[in-house]
Amino acid sequence: MAESNKMKEMPVNKLMVQMGIPMILSMALQAVYNIVDSAFVGNMKAGSEAALNALTLVFPVQMLMVAVGIGTGVGTNALLARTIGQGNSKKAAKVAGNSLVLGVIIYVVCLLFGFFGVREYISSQTVDAEVLEMGVSYLRICCVISFGIIFFSLFEKLLQATGRSLYSTIGQVVGAVVNIILDPIMIYGIGPCPEMGVKGAAYATVIGQVGVSLIWWAFPITEVISCLIGYLFLKRIRKYKVNALS
Repeated sequence: MAESNKMKEMPVNKLMVQMGIPMILSMALQAVYNIVDSAFVGNMKAGSEAALNALTLVFPVQMLMVAVGIGTGVGTNALLARTIGQGNSKKAAKVAGNSLVLGVIIYVVCLLFGFFGVREYISSQTVDAEVLEMGVSYLRICCVISFGIIFFSLFEKLLQATGRSLYSTIGQVVGAVVNIILDPIMIYGIGPCPEMGVKGAAYATVIGQVGVSLIWWAFPITEVISCLIGYLFLKRIRKYKVNALS
């Protein structure tokens, strides 16, 4: 069955299972980043209590960024699925392109907040100097490198709109595994990596999110390359056939 017709032709029950389970896993894995960060930060030799307090202040802002990204993606998902169902590939491409532009705008807002608003926000939530510095360090990294979390939310919905929900789950699993591996290395300073504490947790999180975005970006690029190779291969075969007949 052609991928583009799957959502129209597949039985409803089978479609719900095939698309619903990856979506559920994807949302569950979204929470893994915060859970893993809290677990490793809570076991730091020094300042673990202050670090956990700092993460508690930061998580609402992270969830806000995720909500904005997913909200934009859901709107794109609905419109993109409809245009694909109508067979309007030109409009579908325009919808996907506009969603990426919105993603860039959202990232610019998060970037500006990371540079100019983080300290004001954290200082409004606590008077503890240690918690303040840890919270600022963590949140600033997450905001400045927030293009990972924003675009991974957008790409996830774009993939789901085209019936490729399994790809989004694969990306989420890879991102969560990367975060789990990098957290102890960067927080505690294992091997050649210096001990970074809370900053290490932030870097591990954004690296995992950026990795997911790159993987999801690679899926359509891979498909385009495969189609191009197939086209060139068929063209070459046709040329040989013409030469053989002549």
